[in-house]
Amino acid sequence: MNNSDHCCAQMSFFLNENKVDIHYITQFREYSIGIPNTSGRQDVHFCPWCGSKLPISLRDIWFDELEEKIEDFDGFDDQRIPDEYRDGRWWKGRF
Repeated sequence: MNNSDHCCAQMSFFLNENKVDIHYITQFREYSIGIPNTSGRQDVHFCPWCGSKLPISLRDIWFDELEEKIEDFDGFDDQRIPDEYRDGRWWKGRF
């Protein structure tokens, strides 16, 4: 992932450094921060470094599309999920 994939160089740096508990899930186009002492996460809607509004999460659309495409869709572990839905290609150029 390079700097142009995120809103600023600092966001890219900290996502790659793993020193700050901030995460980007490519398949959902979703940013979140970890909640200390739990396995929970909180979605982030603005960049903590430059203040830019971050793109909306596509998580709901991901599930909606896969539920339409795959009969009895079983969530993240379903082996029938196409590769483009695992790595983010499904949304690039569409949203």
